[in-house]
Amino acid sequence: MEINVFDFRPAGYAYLLEKFALAGMPNWHSSLVSTTGTHYSKIQDGFVEEVFRAQYWPGEKVGNHLEFALKYDGVNLGLLALIFEKVSQDELTGFIKSKPTGKYARRIWFFYEFLTGKQLPVDDLTSGNYVDALEAKDYYTVQKGEKSSRHRIVNNLLGPKSFCPVVRRTEKLARLDSSDLRKRCEDIVTAYPPELIRRALSYLYNKETKSSFEIERIKPNASRTEKFITSLTLAEKEDFCEKARLIELQNRIVDPRFKDSDYRESQNYVGQTVAYQKEIIHFICPKPDDLQSLMEGLIDSHKRMTTGNVSPVIHAATIAYGFVFLHPFEDGNGRIHRFLIHNILSLQ
Repeated sequence: MEINVFDFRPAGYAYLLEKFALAGMPNWHSSLVSTTGTHYSKIQDGFVEEVFRAQYWPGEKVGNHLEFALKYDGVNLGLLALIFEKVSQDELTGFIKSKPTGKYARRIWFFYEFLTGKQLPVDDLTSGNYVDALEAKDYYTVQKGEKSSRHRIVNNLLGPKSFCPVVRRTEKLARLDSSDLRKRCEDIVTAYPPELIRRALSYLYNKETKSSFEIERIKPNASRTEKFITSLTLAEKEDFCEKARLIELQNRIVDPRFKDSDYRESQNYVGQTVAYQKEIIHFICPKPDDLQSLMEGLIDSHKRMTTGNVSPVIHAATIAYGFVFLHPFEDGNGRIHRFLIHNILSLQ
């Protein structure tokens, strides 16, 4: 469907990004307000473009568009962090004070102070019901998050500001939740004799080890293979998602020449050589200077999800893929991220 730009105005995140001339990762949901016509949505490649009727127009104030964004576009901490760098503190403070008990105003206030580390000149709330930072019906959240009495907000986010995944409860993930994977695993394990399970487990340890190295196009010697298998056997007993254990794991599985004693100190990237001195860059990893904070955040997020009773599949996916995107070591990141999936699922 072709859209006449003169009949539609961006709202929510789209309005704010345009207003402040910001570029960010596309949000899954974008909003437009029509000067005429009806309300409708179109979905393409997982992205939703929703057109609202004219009466939904929030006006020209930043606070109103932030409220519109949280209400209709969802919570996107990355975009909020960019917007908060540009928004006037006075304007934001005025908006929050004009709606002191409004749940969206309180969330905006909470997210601003959570993401920026700055405190707005707004008095602590002394009354009113607590509301969750994220709606549990729409997002995966930790249970019994800590209460911020200042904002009357329950912080049920999956991590600290340095690494805070936000995972929506989509229809596909809802089907996964209802499939009861734990019960299905238990049924398989209890249906066969223990000796057969042990033999199958030994085979799977060897197969996973072989596959994990093959993905990296590495041919390990017998010693490195044995060390990786040993690590897999410990996956259901020990938590490897802490700095010392991750370094220990990296040292076990890489060539001795590439062992690290800390997170990497050089910039790396994921790419491929296409010709002499010509590379295609697929992904540039975070700067070494940022790694300590990012990895501390990832490990804190892991602990938070462990105690917060988050779905094991969501927990494993966010931590493992977060790890591989951070790429904290010179070598072994891919194998460690696959190991973390086994580790977290086994422990949960």
